Amino acid sequence: MIRYFFTKQFIKFVFVGILAAGIHWLARIVLSNWMSFSLAVISAYAFGLFIAFILNIYFVFHQSRKTRRKQARDFIYVNIAFIPVVWGTSIYLERLFRTLRVTDYPQEAAHAIAVILPAFITFLIYKFFAFKDI
Repeated sequence: MIRYFFTKQFIKFVFVGILAAGIHWLARIVLSNWMSFSLAVISAYAFGLFIAFILNIYFVFHQSRKTRRKQARDFIYVNIAFIPVVWGTSIYLERLFRTLRVTDYPQEAAHAIAVILPAFITFLIYKFFAFKDI
């Protein structure tokens, strides 16, 4: 399995992931002006997924012969499974940082860590499930 992480495709996935995660993270900061941290994390997750899907189609998994509809369906399934991971980690770390009296950007740090956390496993799931050739 580790050999899949030493490919051009994985490097592209990392760059696409950084861009999508950055947009996701910034969207959460903006949304936090109008909603709670918890709800903003979930809302930004949906926005980040849309960006990630588009970027992955065109730059990482463009060779897939699977229909876009099936790609989107499978991509959504995979990412629904990770909502609890990202949301739960964000909430837990934000509370932990506040308990530890980390006063400089506890929400931003918690959310950044939570967004990065599932990167390696999602690459393999996308490669062998969401964007897999039929």
